[in-house]
Amino acid sequence: MKIFLNMGWGLLILLVQSMNCPGQTVGESRFDSVWTGYFRLNSGGWTAGDATISVPLPDGRVIWLFGDSYTVAVNTVNNTLPCLFQVRNCFMVQDSVDPSVFKTILDTTMTGVNMTTFKLRPNDTSIFWPGHGYVNNDTVYIFLERYKNSNLDYEGCYIAKLTYPDLHQVALLPVTSSGTDHIFGRAVLADPAGDWLYVYGNRVNWIVWEPVVARCDISNPMLPWEFYTGSGWSADPGQSQKIGNDPVSPGFSVFSRDNRFYLVTQENGYLECSLGRDIYSYTGLFPWGPFTGKKLLYTEESQFNGAYLLTYNGQAHPWNIENNELLISYNVNDRVDTLAPYICPSQCENIWTDRLDADTYRPKFIRVPMDLITSTGDGPESAFKHCLGVKITPHPVERNSTLQLQISTSGIWSGTIRVTDLFGRELYTKPLILHPSKNLLDLKAPANAGLYFLEFTGNPECGRVLKMLVK
Repeated sequence: MKIFLNMGWGLLILLVQSMNCPGQTVGESRFDSVWTGYFRLNSGGWTAGDATISVPLPDGRVIWLFGDSYTVAVNTVNNTLPCLFQVRNCFMVQDSVDPSVFKTILDTTMTGVNMTTFKLRPNDTSIFWPGHGYVNNDTVYIFLERYKNSNLDYEGCYIAKLTYPDLHQVALLPVTSSGTDHIFGRAVLADPAGDWLYVYGNRVNWIVWEPVVARCDISNPMLPWEFYTGSGWSADPGQSQKIGNDPVSPGFSVFSRDNRFYLVTQENGYLECSLGRDIYSYTGLFPWGPFTGKKLLYTEESQFNGAYLLTYNGQAHPWNIENNELLISYNVNDRVDTLAPYICPSQCENIWTDRLDADTYRPKFIRVPMDLITSTGDGPESAFKHCLGVKITPHPVERNSTLQLQISTSGIWSGTIRVTDLFGRELYTKPLILHPSKNLLDLKAPANAGLYFLEFTGNPECGRVLKMLVK
């Protein structure tokens, strides 16, 4: 079974000349004018839009998913578009050899807004905005969010199925097991060692978006899902618990590298101009976190007509890491807002007659050194207050051998020890009561070589996570 996701392989890059306005760098992060230039298209399909979510394909092409998009030509004299976009979603396919070449996929049998790519039927008025996606064997799965056109009420998670390699859409189906209280599909992460797909989403807690995660069968995401509860998995989405203490923006990314997991998000700007310009990363030991160690990666400082635009949809593209620099995109937008200090350029006060600069609704790209994301600091272990001393003997351990844990604590501690593999499959769990002395516990090592985790959680509210290498 071959699995391809936003991780692990590169794309041949041909440099082209481009022009845009860079933001301020933080540390060694930098604006990528080359990749920003790839998306300054003037005619022949998509010309502007938001979302900018990528799904790499096994043959080197890349699917780029967009929400509300323009498909009319840009006026090249003044670089403008009409204020009203044409379709509610679409996607482009980037060439495997020349990344400046794209093919836009629309429903060319229809006209007007009905050319929208993902819809239930030709004249469906529902809005489908894209989430993430992945490839499994001969099928591409694209997650979508359905909203009512009248009031933008969320109506559930859907999955579009495309054939690979021709990318013909064969189905658009609801994920009934995910419920409608959480918005899932914002990011997905495949377990290359097993059959799980981790599906990330948001739940709204008052005015903040909290990150949550579910998992499903990677070969058939239409089967019932399981939801992370903070200590295990449940079929009830209402049992979902957040996987980080900090809120995230509605769109965010999760990827793995070198046995760690990274969440990339940004300041939640609440759709107000001048907010949302900071992009951050967090680190976790597991696909379900906890994600901690907030790091500022970049601050967008470019302006249009002397004012900041709305900044949102920060997305990592970990299939494209060049010179140890991660490709990250974000979107900008113009919005009429007369409440200081959130005043935007307000190009479209009259949406029927005004026009907007095309670059104020096109994605921008930055490069962030991986060393900045992975550098030491408040890492995932800091989610636990350490109160236990644990020594593994011997270490590394042989497969199927007996190992001994020497555990010390300054007071009585009761809790649970769990042994999991890299992607959370539980191999062993046992309740423990520890006394203020050296406690000895014998365990049998896993049958397969690899990296495993020992997780101690309990009362008082402290614990420990350790790596265990099996050879």
